[in-house]
Order: sequence, then structure tokens, then C-alpha cells
Amino acid sequence: MGILRMRLKISLLLIVMAVVPLSILGYISLDRQEKLVNSHVAAMNQGFATLIASKVYTFISGSRALFEKMLHSDQFRKLDDKGIEELLQLVVAESPAIDGAVVFNRSKRVIARVGREVRMPRLRYLFTDALFDRYGRSVRGLEDQPNIAMPIWTPAGELAGVLIAFLDMKTLTKKLDEVLKGLSKIYDNLDIYVLDQDDQLIAASRTMAGGADPSRYLGLSRTSEGGYFEISIKKFHSYESPPWRIVTIPTPQAHSSLDQLADLLKGIIFVSGVVAVVLGLLFAAGITHPLHLLVNSASNIAKGDLTQPVDVHSRDEIGELAETFEMMRQNLRRYQANLKDRIRELQTLYDVGRAISSTLDFNKLLEMILDLVIKTLKAERGSIMLLDDRTNELRIKAARGLPPEVIKNTRVKLGERVSGYVLETGRPLLIIDTERSQSLEKLKDGKIASGTMLSVPLIAKEKRLGVLNVSKSVAYSFDDKDLELFTALANQAAIAIDNARLYLMAITDELTKIYIRRFFHQRLTEELRRARRYKHNCTVMILDIDHFKKFNDTYGHQQGDMVLVHVAQKLTECVRKVDIVARLGGEEFAIICPEQSAQQSLVPAERIRRTIEAEKLDLGMATVSITVSLGVADFPADATDEHSLIEYADQALYYAKETGRNKVAMFEDVPEEKREVAEE
Repeated sequence: MGILRMRLKISLLLIVMAVVPLSILGYISLDRQEKLVNSHVAAMNQGFATLIASKVYTFISGSRALFEKMLHSDQFRKLDDKGIEELLQLVVAESPAIDGAVVFNRSKRVIARVGREVRMPRLRYLFTDALFDRYGRSVRGLEDQPNIAMPIWTPAGELAGVLIAFLDMKTLTKKLDEVLKGLSKIYDNLDIYVLDQDDQLIAASRTMAGGADPSRYLGLSRTSEGGYFEISIKKFHSYESPPWRIVTIPTPQAHSSLDQLADLLKGIIFVSGVVAVVLGLLFAAGITHPLHLLVNSASNIAKGDLTQPVDVHSRDEIGELAETFEMMRQNLRRYQANLKDRIRELQTLYDVGRAISSTLDFNKLLEMILDLVIKTLKAERGSIMLLDDRTNELRIKAARGLPPEVIKNTRVKLGERVSGYVLETGRPLLIIDTERSQSLEKLKDGKIASGTMLSVPLIAKEKRLGVLNVSKSVAYSFDDKDLELFTALANQAAIAIDNARLYLMAITDELTKIYIRRFFHQRLTEELRRARRYKHNCTVMILDIDHFKKFNDTYGHQQGDMVLVHVAQKLTECVRKVDIVARLGGEEFAIICPEQSAQQSLVPAERIRRTIEAEKLDLGMATVSITVSLGVADFPADATDEHSLIEYADQALYYAKETGRNKVAMFEDVPEEKREVAEE
């Protein structure tokens, strides 16, 4: 019954659809479109002609200006025939658009000739022709070569002669080819040609494949003289712009489909018109409205608007079609959302990868990774925990949103709690509700804040580096897609961390974990270069442990190493993050303080001395107190080069030791008689 009803509706649709007005509007629209296209093509060709003419005249304007300058010069008027010919040779040589020129006097006698040979009758014709154009602005044809004809006038305004300059057609053709090829990139559905007044092809926008004869492509017949005539192709448009003619021909790809569509449209309109005339007065039905709604829905889908549902309710095939459209819309919307998510993920991975690969500074890298991850996942808290190979414990090296005491005191052994479990198993973990998670109970981890948590291992080259954690205070805030993206980010981060770790190992002392001597000198060179550029100060501190040799002899080298580690740790704690702390060797350390004078460096130097003096160090066998002596030198007040700066800081250090140890001395404190001039 539904099928029969639908057939009836289709019949009624053919009647009611107002095919006759549609036919009239179709034919009117086709005619109007054809006129608009023709008008557009004519205007476009006129524009091409104007542009090409402008390029040609611009191309030859420089040469015209040289000839005009020559003709109006006093030198030219004073020269004899030989001198004029020599001067003409120089001007022709400076004119890329010209391959020859002739000068003759008012008696039509040639007094100078350069380049191209031309028959005398033709020259006399050009002489007469040039008199009609006082200012020589025309480009006139001679045989197959255009030329510039310029009258020569005396200061009194009397005719002295005529100059004829012949354009270099090879150079001109090359210039026209460049213009046409540039146009063809914009109008890729057109082939553009320049023909002369004899329909000879001058330039083309497209090079014929295999050196084919362009006349076959254009539909032109070749004369015995080599010209072209009888344009036989139907689909072309031309515009006359003497002395050249611009011909544009739509490519087959440009007009074949349009022709087929036009023929099909005409056939549909004709058939619909016949059906409408026969049946339109007999039937009516209510199918127009649902079809209209369906068309609108399909149009919205075609435009990319997938937010509007297909609101068509019918129990026939149109209803089924509408349901299919709605299913398609929903699927497309899901695919679109998934595609946007994927694009976002890929862009995020690219941005993160580019950002974290821009630095090898280990601490800066960790902070950058954590900030990017939190921003990407819109997390509230996060941390990077790295594995200490000596203790087999995870420690927080970078954190956001965590209390300072948690950051300082957290120690997690491998296999324990969430972070230890994730790193041991090598599998990421998503906890959607930390308050109700059975996994947390099994892991005995009750210190996690309520909400949602993601934890992913950092593994590079099969080496376990640590764990990356993020969380939110609201349950179910993360899902499997977030876990997938988080894992990809962690993989990138692990590679960057491993590279930075290897670099850090190469530039740090194995015992004290501060920079080595080579890196100290490298950074000092960089900081002094920057200080010179921006006219800043830069201070160097050199210090060593007082009576360290005696300490080693008393307690042993193992306890001595403990002292070195302790001092390195206190140095790092007492200076700024921008300062560079290094071990020069043995018990000697150095610090670079950028953008600090010697007076400003006294504060951190005294802080270092007091901190080390105040703390008791438990060596197991004894509790000891140690002291250090420091020497300070300033750039540029004390020294202007790296070697001198280090030497003067060292002299200040020796002065501090000579005057009692456990003190800070600046180079300016060293008496003149004790100073030694550093050798560069």
C-alpha cells in the first residue's frame, strides 16, 4: 500500500512541480549565463590585451628612453657619421629589446646602421611614416619585425632625420611567454595565445607536447609563408589589440563537462515541460513540502552544516530516505568530530615535539613538558617523577598544583603505589574516579586527591626513566582518548628527557652532579659575550674547602667525597637559578653570576660561607664542621677577558686564605704589591 501511495505521489509531483515556469527560468538562466560568460571573457581578453601591451611597452620603454637621451644630447649633434654610428652601437648594445637600428638624415640618406639589414625601399617608407608621429610613440610593423620610429629634431624644431630601432623578436617573444605563463597559472582553464596581424603565432601560455605544431591545436591552417589563417575552432574568444591579437581557448576539461551539463539540463527541462503540460492540470499532492525540507537538509549537509537534523516525517519512501539522510548526517558528524580530534591531536603532538626539542636544559625541559601537557589536557595538577638508579626510587622533579612538602618528601619505590606500579609494568593507567577505584586500594595509595588521574610511564630506548602524572578534581574528567593522547605526548617527552639526560651527564661531574670545568669555560665565554653586547656586569667566584687535604688524610677519601657532595649541594641552594655552579677539580669550585657586579655578589658569597660554616656534617664516624674561602672578580671592572677574570678571582681566593680563611675577598681587596697581571 505504501509503494502504491508513493507511486501516486510521484505522479502528482511531476504535475505540481511547476515545470513550465522552471523551464522558462532555466532557458532564461542559460541565456543570461551565456551572455555573462561572453561578456566576462571579452572583458578578460581586453584586460589580457591591455596587460600584454603594458608589459611590451614597459619592456621597450627603457630602450626608447636611451635612444631619446642619445638624440637630445649635445654629443650626438656634434658627431660626424662615423661617430654617430659608434654611439649608436653603444646604445644598441645597452638595449636588450633592440637588435638593430638605422639613422638617416632629412634627405633619406642612411648615415648610421647597426645590426639588422633592411631593404632601402622599406627604410624610406619608415622615414616617411615616422614623420606622422612627432614623438615616436608608435610600434610599427616591418615585414615580420616590429620597430620604433623616432624623428630627430634640431633645437630650433626643424627635422634633422629619423631613427628606426628594430625590436628583438626572440627577446620580445620570451617576455610575452613569461607573461602568458603567469596568466595561465591564474586562469588554468584557458590556453592563451598572441597572434600578429598576419595570424602568425608569437607567444603561447602552454608549450606544445613534443614540439607539436600549434596550428593543429588552434585549428589554424598554415600558409606557404608560414603564417596562420582560417581559425576553424568554434570555442574561442579573441580581442583585437593592434599590432597583436589575443586568442583565448577554453581547455577541453573546462568546457566539455559544461556542455554535457547544459545538454542534460535542456533535456530534463524539455521532458519536464511536456509532462507538466499534460498532467499538471489534473493532479495535486502534498509531497512538495517534505521534499522541500529534504532538499534543504541535503543542501545543509552539502555545505558542511551537520548541526541541523533532517526534520521530515513521512511513512513512505521519502520518510525512509529522510531517515537515511539523518543517519548519514549523524555518522558524518561523528566522523567530523573524530577527524577534528585527530587533527587537534596531531597538531598538539607537533607543537609539543617542536617545543621540547628546542632545549637541552634538563630542568627547563621538565618544566616545559609539564606545562604543555597540563595545558593540552586542561589538567589541574601534574608532576614528572624520575627514577633514581641508585635508590630505585621515584622522586618529583617538576610539579604543578602540589604542596611544597609533597614535592620534597615524596619517595616511591619501584612497584609501589600508582607511579611505581605504572613504571614497573610499563603500562599507562587511567583512574576515572579516585574515590571509588579498587585499583588504588590494591596499590595501597590513599594519598591521591579525589577526581580523575592519568599516569603514563616515561620509557626511551627500553630504559625506564620515570612517570608523568596529571589529574583533575572532578571524576570522569578524562577518557580513553585523553589517555591515548597523553601516552603519545609521554613517548615524545621520554625521548626528549633521555636526550637531555645524556647531555646533562656529559657536562656534569659524576660525583657532585654540578657542571664540569669544560662546560664552565664554555658558559663563561657565552656570558661575557652577552655582557659585552648589553653592557652588563658578570662576576666569577672561585672557592675551595679549607684544609681539605688534612681532612682527607684524617677521615679518608670516601668521607672527603661526602664533603664535596655536601658543598656542591649547598652552593646550588644558595645561588640563583641563572647562576652556573661548576667543579673545577679537587676541592675547587666556581660560580658564574650573570648581570651581577662584585658588590652585588658579596651577598650570595657570604650566604654560601655562612651556610656551609653553620651546618654540621655527619660522616658516620664523626660529625664535622667545614669552612670555605671565596675569591670574587668582576667583569668589566677587574678584567675584560675570560682568562684574566678567572686569574683575578683566583688571586682574590689566595688572598682570602692568606688572611685567615673562611672569608670572602674581592679582587679590589688584594693589595697592589700582591697582584699579578694576568697574561692573555
